Amino acid sequence: MNDMKIETFLDFKFISSLQHNPSQTAFAFLVAKPNEKKNEYLYDLWLSDGQKHQKCLGLKNKGSYLFESDRSLLVQYTQTKDEEKKVKDEKRTLYYRYHLDEKRLSLAYDFPFPVIILKVLGTQLLLQASLTVDEHHLYLDDDDKRKKFLAQHKKNALYEEIEEIPFYFNNQGMIANKRNQIFIYDTIKKTIKPLVDSAFSVSIVKVSNDLKRIVYTGSEMKGIKRLTTHVFMYHVDQETTDILYHEDDCSISQVYLVGHDVLIAGTDMKDFGINQNPDFFILKDKKLELLTIYRGTIGNSIGSDVRLGSSSSDVVVDDKVFFVSTVDDHNEIHSIKRDGSIKMEYQFNGSIEGLISINHQFYAVGLYRQKLQEIYHLNLQENRLTQLTRINQNVLKNKYVATPKEVIVKCPSHVVKGFVLYPKDFDPFKSYPAILDIHGGPKTVYGKVYYHEMQYWANMGYFVFYANPRGSDGKGDGFADIRGQYGTIDYEDLMLFTDHVVQKITQINQEKLFVTGGSYGGFMTNWMVGHTQRFKAAATQRSISNWLSFHGTSDIGFYFSKDQTGGHPMTDTETLWNQSPIKYAHAVKTPLLFIHSDQDYRCPIEQAMQFFTILKEQGLETRLVWFKGENHELSRSGKPQARIKRLHEITQWFERFR
Repeated sequence: MNDMKIETFLDFKFISSLQHNPSQTAFAFLVAKPNEKKNEYLYDLWLSDGQKHQKCLGLKNKGSYLFESDRSLLVQYTQTKDEEKKVKDEKRTLYYRYHLDEKRLSLAYDFPFPVIILKVLGTQLLLQASLTVDEHHLYLDDDDKRKKFLAQHKKNALYEEIEEIPFYFNNQGMIANKRNQIFIYDTIKKTIKPLVDSAFSVSIVKVSNDLKRIVYTGSEMKGIKRLTTHVFMYHVDQETTDILYHEDDCSISQVYLVGHDVLIAGTDMKDFGINQNPDFFILKDKKLELLTIYRGTIGNSIGSDVRLGSSSSDVVVDDKVFFVSTVDDHNEIHSIKRDGSIKMEYQFNGSIEGLISINHQFYAVGLYRQKLQEIYHLNLQENRLTQLTRINQNVLKNKYVATPKEVIVKCPSHVVKGFVLYPKDFDPFKSYPAILDIHGGPKTVYGKVYYHEMQYWANMGYFVFYANPRGSDGKGDGFADIRGQYGTIDYEDLMLFTDHVVQKITQINQEKLFVTGGSYGGFMTNWMVGHTQRFKAAATQRSISNWLSFHGTSDIGFYFSKDQTGGHPMTDTETLWNQSPIKYAHAVKTPLLFIHSDQDYRCPIEQAMQFFTILKEQGLETRLVWFKGENHELSRSGKPQARIKRLHEITQWFERFR
């Protein structure tokens, strides 16, 4: 059996953007593959009738498409270097039409601004773009004025004028003064019509099945981004907009169009803060009428490092909304009807990465057992699945892939569930080092799905163990709520889990325990080394070390830190400081590796810089690996070369102290 290597991930394929055609007789999806030499991901467009699946078009490094009709697709694409230059320098967007019968491309649209086509509405297109007020000149001005604007815009790129928060956003860069806007493009008249004011920012957009109604959420930006949004409906034929909901009391996470009704998933955040699970409402007479109390997770919060891109995770079939929910350590498909009744429709013992319905048959992109992504047919009536694709079939062939062994720790008030991966060629008479891996969030979960970094470490001769402590998703609001308790009950759960694992598995060398984690997992790694000397070495990734500075530097800091710590830097300095790992730096004895990216705007790199500097001053063995041009998603969607470097650095750090 061959060893799993870091570079094995270069052979992985990532499936996303699962979409069906208008008549629901076929579907398409994107398949991305890392290219180490070019240091990027290359996308292929695939088609399927549910039985036969084939690649139909290479999209280079572009990952945007949609069905125009049953016989054609629209793809964001450039054919020549001149077109690439035109898109880059002139801020244009080119869409090509791919003719399925002739298997050929032809230029379909040349838009004068960076834009995405969301939906084809007959002879009109629904467009989406992120623009400043000035950038509307890109499509409003004639060619001469547009050239002058671009020249001035290039000069203005040397600085940012900021009067609002957030001023930047992870994986998006500077967003100060930018608004997410939607437009109607008339393909016959060649006109572009904004549907919202230039100061308005759109969040969720949904189009009715008859293509006559566009429901969207959003609000005007006035200095500080709101956590609540309003709801509007645009009538395509009448070209009019109705205000459906205009109160500032609901954080809306999903909108569903069921017949003529508008269903809302949202929360008032009063009981459990910003992470409170939603309930369902129906919009009537500009009011949210409670449909049913749900308080479950909507969407997939199972962590993994073998996905890239996304797909929709809900579908409307007849009078039902089918949506993905995270329950414990797996995903389920739940449904809600107009009368508010909720039903568990399907239990998927893994991770559902995308969901569509074709003629009442359900198809999903999934991580199932220890396989990489594939597409499955889900039989909801018989609770049965059938694997349809074999896109990643040979990648893990003849390689050691550890099966997660479930570990349960029963506490007086709750249960902590986790998993252990056994090392390759495990010998019960030998002793092995072990790595505790801590998930981010904290409101996410570990499941029984494939995780490349963990499988690689198991191939390197480590036990790898990981758990869902309090703060994790999938078990309701009460279990997930650790506001004001960071580093207390969650730390207690993780250390109890560690104790349980090393006592149960006697082959683990307790003198050679290691710990790592990213984001919240990085926070907890920082916390642990300041509160225990249990671990031989640690690697903290994209971490939080100081809640006081996090508040003013993170894209979400101005509301996340207040909500999660229960304090504000100006009035509750001690509250934030007591929950900051850097306060306990004097107690750190564990060699600590920092992994951080300089374009991480979620947990800014200054968090690592501070802690690293303090530890260096104390003479501790420490190291900072600074990734240039990468962001908070380094381990999941970072450039291929950076992902290889990251995993190599962590592994070598542990090997050094092994």
